[in-house]
Order: sequence, then structure tokens, then C-alpha cells
Amino acid sequence: MYMTSLNVKSSSLVQTRSEAPSSVIMMLIHFLLLYLSIYGLISIYVDNIVIRSLKDAGMLLLAVYTLARVYRQQIHFLNLFLFILASLIVLGSLNVLLGSSVVTLVYGIKITLLPLVMLFTGMFMAEHGGMYAFARTNLVIFIMLIAGWCAQYALGIEKLITMGFVYGVNIKNYLEGVPRLSSITYSPDGYAYALLMTGIIAEHTRMAVKHRSFRLMIQLLTIGFLLLSTIRSALLLWLVYQVVLFLLQIRKYSKKNILVLAVVFLTLPVVVFFGGRLLQSKNLLSSSSLLDRLQTWGSSLTSPFTMNGMIGNGIGSVGAASRRTHMMGLNSSNFAVDNQYFSLYEQTGWIGLAYFLMLFMWLLITLVRRMNVSPYSAGSRLPQVAIALGAGVAAASMTTNVLELFPANVFFWMFVGIALYQHRNAGDIPYEAGERK
Repeated sequence: MYMTSLNVKSSSLVQTRSEAPSSVIMMLIHFLLLYLSIYGLISIYVDNIVIRSLKDAGMLLLAVYTLARVYRQQIHFLNLFLFILASLIVLGSLNVLLGSSVVTLVYGIKITLLPLVMLFTGMFMAEHGGMYAFARTNLVIFIMLIAGWCAQYALGIEKLITMGFVYGVNIKNYLEGVPRLSSITYSPDGYAYALLMTGIIAEHTRMAVKHRSFRLMIQLLTIGFLLLSTIRSALLLWLVYQVVLFLLQIRKYSKKNILVLAVVFLTLPVVVFFGGRLLQSKNLLSSSSLLDRLQTWGSSLTSPFTMNGMIGNGIGSVGAASRRTHMMGLNSSNFAVDNQYFSLYEQTGWIGLAYFLMLFMWLLITLVRRMNVSPYSAGSRLPQVAIALGAGVAAASMTTNVLELFPANVFFWMFVGIALYQHRNAGDIPYEAGERK
């Protein structure tokens, strides 16, 4: 009896010691998320290498640590994932041997690929039952984004310019003088996508899962402030996300699902009519910018029949990284691209684009497997939400470099990591993320 009690005490002591570092890491993750959310606003006023490097160092260290913690349990998924990711980095680095700038490569990796590896941190949070806490932090950021936008709207464009905001970068006007504001992020696009991602993730807080009215309030605030942002690609992402999620939720045959589908089809013409009128009144159906982009793509993209078309011009050669290095005075293209697929093609060629396709297909296949075997409740179907969100990102990527928009890309990849995680206990059946306290 005495030996048994000793064993119980020793095992509980070991468990307490093993959980202590995890609790500290979880706390650091939440602090980092809050810092990432306001980093854009800080960078407008403080152009300091320490401030810029702090977020990158934090993300890199967390990604490495959490990968080491979840690798053995997720080895089947991670082996292929890491192989494809390493191949992309090698392929995108080949141009350094041909004289490309190392600084451009570093900026390209940290802007496009560093947020992607935060997927490991999402897996770590799921392993320790941190979905509800992650959603709660996103809810706080969601409220901060809305409060920041309202404060900027009250101040007005002219006042913000006198306060140090750069017109055309941090703030701007849309058609007929409608303001595009950045809130606590760096740019209007960054604000719209951060609002969208945090709003969707905030729907998975404990309160939102239990109370439909609270979840509906979050959804109304999300679409309402998205409309006010006038960022059309973000609205497209939200629309595709809602449609795909709806289809995934009614994919199984039942009388209730058939009834819901019939009601949707009956009301669809009314929604399209009044929705179109609303978008038209906000000048959100204008096609002039799309026509300009089509012309730019036709004249600026690399030919696929050249060496650069095959292996690309190097990671960071276009997109947000090239614009940043151009501002630093380096000889960069300053080509925003405004299309994630063309951006990846310009950086890694059609070979790299094929690797990216393999990467996303592997993510999709794994999420579908999780969706089919996970006994999730209706309020916590994370694989379905991740698939629908990925479909929205794929659609919005036609006119925006979605995966380069900070900090929304970090929130997106962490949520995908949480949805991907598969617990290895209890017969390899995944537990419901957020279930453990």
C-alpha cells in the first residue's frame, strides 16, 4: 500500500513538472499573438531592427520548439510536409548562387514561409487543449481591431496623416472618398484579413460554442466591418468560406439537411439581388482595378519557357518582400503581383508551384481524413472550418497575396495546425480540440 502511494505521488510529480514548461510556452504564445496584432501600428512609429527582429525571432524559436514537441506524435504527416517545405527553400535559394541578394532571400523566407511554420505551434496548442484559449485571444484581437478602426474613422484621414500615417500605404481613400483604414495593423488589407481571420476563429470560443446568439453577434460584426473596410478580396474569401462550410455541414443525407438546402435555394435569388444592390451602392463591383492587374500580369510575368520560369527568380524577388527591400534601397523589383499563385511562380518557378500544390493537397487530404474520423460536436468541427477557410484563401489569392498578409497569415496557419493535430492516445482517435482544460 505504501509503495503504491509513493508511485502515485512520484508519477503525479513528474507530470506536474512536465506540464510546467508547457504552461509557460502557452503563455508566451498568447503574448506573442497580441504583439503580432499590434506590430503593424508599432512599426509605423518605430523603425528599429530590434523591434522588427523580435517578432521574427519569437516565431522562429516557437516553431522550432513546438515542432520538436509534436514531431513524434505527428510523424506521418510531418515527414512529407517537411520534405516539401525544405525542397521549396532549396529551390527558392538557387538564385543566390547566380548573384541574387541574400537579404532579399531572408526577407522572402520570413514573410512567406515563417508564418507557415507556425502551423507547428498550432499543433502544440491542440496537444495541450489550447483551442479555446487560442480562440479567446483572437476574440480580444478582434475587438482591438474594431476599436482601432472606429477610433481612426472618428479622427479622419487628414488627422491621421498629421499623426504620422502614410497616405497610400497605411491609410487611403476608396472610390468617392470612402476611407480605407489600417486600425492596429500596417495597412488596410492587413486590417481586413486580420479582422476576417480573428472573427472566424473567435466563433470557437467556449461562449460562442455554447451560445448561438453570441456567435451570431461575432459573425454580424465580422461581415459588417468587412463591408466598411471595402477590401473586396477579403469579402470574396468570407463568401467562399461560408458557402463551402455550409456544403460540408449538410453533406450527409437527412430530412433536415434537405429542408435547409431547399430553403437556401428558395431565398438565394433574394439574397443575390439585395446583396448585389448593396455591393453596387458601395462601389464594390467595380472591375477597373482587375483590368489593370490583368494588363500588368500580361506584361510583367516571367516566361515559363526560360530558366527563371522553371526555377523562379528566388524567394523574396516579388511581393511584400521585394517591396520591403526596395524601400530599404536594394535593387529589388518592387512588383506587388497581387496574385498569390503568380507570386509563388515568380519566386520558385513552375517547379516550385508544383511543390506548393503538393503541399496544399497534402494539407487538404489530411484535413479530410481528420474530418471523416473526428467525432466533433456541431460547434467545434475544426477540420471542416479549416477546409472552408482554405477554399476561401484559394479564391482570394487570385487577386491578393493572401499568404503574405501579416498577421492574418500567422492566425490562419496556426488554426490549420490546430485542425490538423491528431492525438495518439485512445486508439489513435483525435480528441476534440479545446476539450481539455
